Amino acid sequence: YYPDIHQWFSSKVLPGTLSGTRKIMVRKSAGVIDGLAILKRDEDEHKICTLWVRPGQRGAGLGEDLLAESIGWLGCARPLLTVPAEALHHFIPLVAKRGFCISQHAHGYYRANHCEYVFNGRLPEQVGVPVLQ
Repeated sequence: YYPDIHQWFSSKVLPGTLSGTRKIMVRKSAGVIDGLAILKRDEDEHKICTLWVRPGQRGAGLGEDLLAESIGWLGCARPLLTVPAEALHHFIPLVAKRGFCISQHAHGYYRANHCEYVFNGRLPEQVGVPVLQ
């Protein structure tokens, strides 16, 4: 869903893990990644950047476990979370249990002509990108 994810990972996530502002949580079984979370915690933002569970593992509680552990590391009961419109139906049951609320619709923020749903906060404004309520 996100263009340039490799560039973001190498320029933001990896250096952030060294400075302590980012964390990668990985769950594996039999050498296969079943789920992961990528988190950001700094003075400006507490955000779940990525929360993913392998399709064959969905519905077994792994997403709930990763979400709970993410919230613990972030030290924030309702951290910022963005979800692409195409994946929203997977997230609603998971985050509704924790009181997450959609607070913003960001059209074209990460991808042209696509909506990103923002829970528990707002994304920073970008020049030329409409960010709607």
